[in-house]
Amino acid sequence: MIRYLLYPFRSAALLLVITFTLGWMLVLQAKLMGILLGLVLLSWFFKYCFILLDAIVAGAHEPPVLSIEMVNPVDEQRPLAQALLIAGGAALAVELSKLTFPALGWLAGIALSLMLPASIAVLGMSGNIVRAAWPPELLSVMRGIGRDYAMLLASIVAVILLVSIIVSIGAPFWLGIAAVQLGFLIIFSLVGGALHEHRLELGIEYRSERERLADRNERERISERARVMDRAYSKFRVGKPLEGWQEIQSWLNLHGHAADPTDKLLLEHRAVLATAAGWDDVRPADRLTDDLIELYLARRETGRALEVVEERLASNPRYRPKNPTHATRLAELATAAGKRALRRQLTGSA
Repeated sequence: MIRYLLYPFRSAALLLVITFTLGWMLVLQAKLMGILLGLVLLSWFFKYCFILLDAIVAGAHEPPVLSIEMVNPVDEQRPLAQALLIAGGAALAVELSKLTFPALGWLAGIALSLMLPASIAVLGMSGNIVRAAWPPELLSVMRGIGRDYAMLLASIVAVILLVSIIVSIGAPFWLGIAAVQLGFLIIFSLVGGALHEHRLELGIEYRSERERLADRNERERISERARVMDRAYSKFRVGKPLEGWQEIQSWLNLHGHAADPTDKLLLEHRAVLATAAGWDDVRPADRLTDDLIELYLARRETGRALEVVEERLASNPRYRPKNPTHATRLAELATAAGKRALRRQLTGSA
C-alpha cells in the first residue's frame, strides 16, 4: 500500500497538478470572470481522479495522461455522483443531530466518513450510485480489503492532516492549491491500490497492460486475417487459384514458418484452415490440411495430425492426403487409436 502514496508524484499526474495549479492562479486573478474556468478545472480534476483509480486497479505502471476523451461530461458522471453522496451523507448527519441529539449526528458522520473510501471504491468499479451508498456493499468491500482498510484510513487521515497544515500555515496560494490536488490524487491512488492488491478477494477481473495490449493485437490480427482470406476467396471464385493461394501463403509466411519451435504457426494455420473449410472450392482447405499434417507429423504430434484429418473429412468426405506416405502413416495411427472408421476412410477399404 505504501508505494501508492508516491504514484501521483510521477510525470503525468505531477504535470497535471502543475498545469491545473496555474489554471487556478488564473481563476484567482480573473475573479468573477474566472468562475467558469474554475468549474471546468474542478470537473476535469475529479474526473481524472477516478481515471487514475481505474488505471491503478488495472495495474498500470504509470498514471494516465489526461485527454479530451477522458473528460467527456456525458461519459464520466462518477465525480458528480460522489459529490451527491457526500452532500447527502453530510445532510443526514446534520439532520440527525438536529432531530435527536448532537452525539448521534457526530457518530453518523464518523461512520459515513469511515465508509467513504469504500464508497469511492464501489463507485469507481461499478459507476452505480445506489451500490456506492448501500451499506452491505460497502461492508463487503471493507471485509475484502481486510486489515489494509485500517492502513488505508490512516494514510488518508495523514494526507488530510498534512494538507491542512500546509494550507493553515499561510502557505502561498499556489502551494496550497497544489497540496490539495496532490492530496486528492493520493487518496484516490490509495483506494485504487487497495482494490488492486485485494482484487482476488473482491472478485475484480484484472488484466495487465501487457495482456490488454496482446488482446488488442490479437483482435487486429484476426481482422487482418479475415481481409486476407476474403481476398483469397475472391481469387478462387474468379478462376485465379494461384493468386488466391499466394495470398494465403504470404499470410502464413508472415506469421511463422515451418521451423518455428513454438505452436504459433500451427494455431494460425488451423485458423486459416477453419476459414477455408467453409468455401465451396475444396482445393485450398485440402492443401492446407496436407501442409498441416506434414507439420504435425514432423513434430511427432500424431494425435493432432489425426484430429486435423478427422475435421477435414467431416467437411469434405472425399478428402485424401496427397502424400501416400502420410496417408499410410495416418492409417496406421488410426488403427492404433482404435479409429476403424477413420482408417477405412483413409485407405478406402470396406
